[in-house]
Amino acid sequence: SSHSCMERAARATNLSEEDALVKICGGEDMAELAKRLWDEMTDKARLDIHGKRLSDDAVGALLKGLHMIARTSGFQTERIKPFPIKELDFSGNEITAKGIGDVVQFARTQGCEASLVDLSDNMLDDEAATEVARLVKNYSSFATQSFIDQLLLNGNQIGKSGATKLIQYAHWERDRYKQEAGGKTPLCLKLNLSDNCIDRPDEMISELQGKRIKCSDSMEDDTTVFLPDFTDQRDPMPTRPSKPSIGSRYGAASRLDRSSGECFDFMKGRCYRGSSCKFQHPSGFNGRGGRDDDRDRDRDRDRRDRDRDRDRDRDRDRERERDRERERERDRSRERDRSRERGRRDDRYDDRRRDERDDRRYDDERRDRSSREDERKRDRRDYGRDYGRDYGRGRRDDEMKKDSSRNGRYREADEDDD
Repeated sequence: SSHSCMERAARATNLSEEDALVKICGGEDMAELAKRLWDEMTDKARLDIHGKRLSDDAVGALLKGLHMIARTSGFQTERIKPFPIKELDFSGNEITAKGIGDVVQFARTQGCEASLVDLSDNMLDDEAATEVARLVKNYSSFATQSFIDQLLLNGNQIGKSGATKLIQYAHWERDRYKQEAGGKTPLCLKLNLSDNCIDRPDEMISELQGKRIKCSDSMEDDTTVFLPDFTDQRDPMPTRPSKPSIGSRYGAASRLDRSSGECFDFMKGRCYRGSSCKFQHPSGFNGRGGRDDDRDRDRDRDRRDRDRDRDRDRDRDRERERDRERERERDRSRERDRSRERGRRDDRYDDRRRDERDDRRYDDERRDRSSREDERKRDRRDYGRDYGRDYGRGRRDDEMKKDSSRNGRYREADEDDD
C-alpha cells in the first residue's frame, strides 16, 4: 500500500509538472517541442531551432520552457548553471527587435558556452542590432570563454548604422581585452552580415579601416573582425512614406489637389458646378475628362487586388501546409508516446512474469527442503529404533550364553560329586 501511495504521489507530481510546462509554453505543441529540443541539446550539445518560423512570443515561451525543464529534471542545481551547448541556431524564424532581447539574454547566460550563434534569416533591423551588439562583447565571469567565435546575421534587414555598431563594438572589446590580458590576442570574430541592406559596403569598410577598426572581408593576420561576403547586399530598405496631410473638417483635402488648385471632382467627371466652381478646370477635359485615367487607375487597383489575393492565398496555403505538418508531427509524437507506453506495459508484464517465476521457484525449493528435512528425521528415527532393537537383542543373547555356560558348569560339578 505504501508503494502504491508513492506511485500515486509521483504521478500527481509529474502531472502537475506537465501542466505547468504546457502553461508556460502556451500549448502542448510548444511543450513537446521544448522537451524534444532539451533531449537533442543534451545529446548533441546543440540547440537547433532553425526553420520553425517562430514569432517573438513563441521563442520567448520556448526558452522559458527550457528553463523549467532544466529545473524539474534536476540539471540546474545552481542559480546560474550554463546549459551543455556549443552551438545556438535560431535561424529561419521571425525574430524582430521586440524579441531579440530574450534570445541575447539566453545566449549570454544559459548558452554562454556556445562558440557559434546563428541568427540568420530573421527580421532583425538596426534597432535589433543594438541588442545583438551584446553578443560581440566580453562574456560574464561564469563562462569558460571570453568571446564567441562566429555570429551569423546574414539574411536580415540590418542597415549601415546597425552593421557599423556591431563591427565597432566587436573590435573595441577585443582590443581592450588584448591590452588588459597582457598581449593575449583573442580569436578573430567571424561576423557574417551578407544579404542584408547595407548601402555601399566597400566604402563602409574603408571608412572603418580609416578609424583603425581592423575589419576586412578577407582573412588577414591582424584582422579582428572577419566579414565574409560582405559586399553581397540587397538594396537598402525604403523609407516609410510620410502620412498625407489631413484636410479640413469637411474633407477639403479629398476634393482639392493643393499643389495645382485643380478641381478634383472635375478630373473625376463628377463636377456639375460649371463656371461657378471656385477651382480650376484644366484644359483638355470636357467635363468627363478623367474617365480614361479612372479606368487605368481601376485596372491598376484591380491588378494590385489580384496580386494581394494571390499572395494571401499563397500565405494561406503555406499556413495550411504548416498546420498539416504540425498535425503530422503531433501524430508522430502521439505514436511515439503510444509505442513508449506499450514498451513500458510490456516491460511491466515481463517483470510480473519474472516475479511469478521466481516465486514459484522459491516455493518449490522450500518444499524440497522441507521434504528432505522430514526424510532425514524419519531416517534418524528409524535408525534409533533399529539400533535399540539390535542392542536389546544382543544383550539377551549375551545373558542366554552366560546362563547356558553357568548351567554347564553346575552340571559338571554335580557329575564330579557323583
